Amino acid sequence: MKIEQLFSMQDELNTRIVKEHNLENASLSEQRRLAFLVELGELANETRCFKYWSKRPASDKHVILEEYVDGLHFVLSIGLDLGFTKIDLPNEVEMQEKMDKIEINKLFLSLYQWGSKSLSDHDFHAFFNEFLGLGLKLGFSLEEIEAAYFDKNAVNHERQDTGY
Repeated sequence: MKIEQLFSMQDELNTRIVKEHNLENASLSEQRRLAFLVELGELANETRCFKYWSKRPASDKHVILEEYVDGLHFVLSIGLDLGFTKIDLPNEVEMQEKMDKIEINKLFLSLYQWGSKSLSDHDFHAFFNEFLGLGLKLGFSLEEIEAAYFDKNAVNHERQDTGY
């Protein structure tokens, strides 16, 4: 995963949005955290992992991946707000093994806690790694996540072109 490129692309999108919406003097960190929480809820809804009362299956994998990547946009934005332009990625195999031991509902709840508070640099590393771990837990490789991010970032630019 080319994490520096993802941060750079997100910074470009954020800068564009700030400029085009005249938000140069606005602090958007709380809006970004809330947006992350909303996207995380939409992701949980598509996985249906918490819907113990329902027999309907989760949404298709591509729908879940798109919702996941929507959240990644805001995770990167939160990192940019903290001054990050890169971050060391954990070993994918080790992360997968760790995620295999965590129940998915607990993982979602933990991410809600991370997204609900202001983060230190150390906290952001843990938050970022946990969010990547959720992607692995959902069955995506880092390469799939990266490719989906590139695709959705292009869509987000197109949306800005059309006044979304």
